[in-house]
Amino acid sequence: MDLYRERAHLVALLAADYPSTIGYHDPDEPEWAVVIVDLPTGQVSWHVAPNDMDLFGHVARSDINTWDGHTTYEKYRRIRQHNHRSAAV
Repeated sequence: MDLYRERAHLVALLAADYPSTIGYHDPDEPEWAVVIVDLPTGQVSWHVAPNDMDLFGHVARSDINTWDGHTTYEKYRRIRQHNHRSAAV
């Protein structure tokens, strides 16, 4: 299993547990969908390879780009914050 497929499984898991959408929003990567997950700590997103779309049948399709402009650094900061909050409960 390649790295993109492994990552796609984890992103699909997050998308099953939190409000999420998926769509073709990135003009620089028109063949790759973008999944946007709304964590309690903020939005996170990833590109999804065409071969991995079978993992995202449970995610609502979106025709608009709802990306909030977060950077990769911000995305993983939000994930760390979420993990920290979840561990404190």
